[in-house]
Amino acid sequence: MNLPPTRIARDGSIMEWALDFQDPDVHHRHVSQLFGLFPGHTITVEKTPDLCKAADYTLFKRGENGPGWSTAWKTALWARLHNSEHAYRMVKHLISLVDPTHEADFEGGLYSNLFTAHPPFQIDANFGFSAAVAEMFVQSTMKDLYLLPALPRDKWVNGCVKGLKARGGVTVSIGWQGGDLEEFGLWSMEQNSVKRIHYRGTTITAKISAGKVYSFNRQLKCVKTYLL
Repeated sequence: MNLPPTRIARDGSIMEWALDFQDPDVHHRHVSQLFGLFPGHTITVEKTPDLCKAADYTLFKRGENGPGWSTAWKTALWARLHNSEHAYRMVKHLISLVDPTHEADFEGGLYSNLFTAHPPFQIDANFGFSAAVAEMFVQSTMKDLYLLPALPRDKWVNGCVKGLKARGGVTVSIGWQGGDLEEFGLWSMEQNSVKRIHYRGTTITAKISAGKVYSFNRQLKCVKTYLL
């Protein structure tokens, strides 16, 4: 498949179509032009800052309203942009309680049974929500691991996550206190998996042997290893 490259429109947003023309439905719930940001990896904060700036404006133009699946996608997109404030706002929007006795519209939210609201409900929004929140805690490529890239530090001040799966067969657990990384652990079933680990401008390289658990402190220093 030969697709046109991602380009920036005259207004500063990401072009949705091959031709740059006025968008007749600027608040449409789809954001297909941002596929390269999430779930793809062709738009990244490190390698394509100009495209990320355009993606930010694209999301701003689209707005925050939309059905559950769109809200989950936008949460993941904001997380990939390392924008914890907007990612958190989308999470709050998605989990707002909806009265099932009223006809649901396209504005997302949850019923009391935790199904996402949209006649009758949207299971893709439920699944997408968990994936999007995971992106707020951990992002990865085959060689890179980003810790807490979109953590809303003033909202989720203390916490931990366990068993998140990163690309390359690595399992990640993270603990944080006061909005800052406290510790994290890695293990992999893949032999000699190598990861560049990134946290707030600091990068280390870790070589992970299969079947071993590696524990790191807040300075990204490995302090303990043990066999499973």
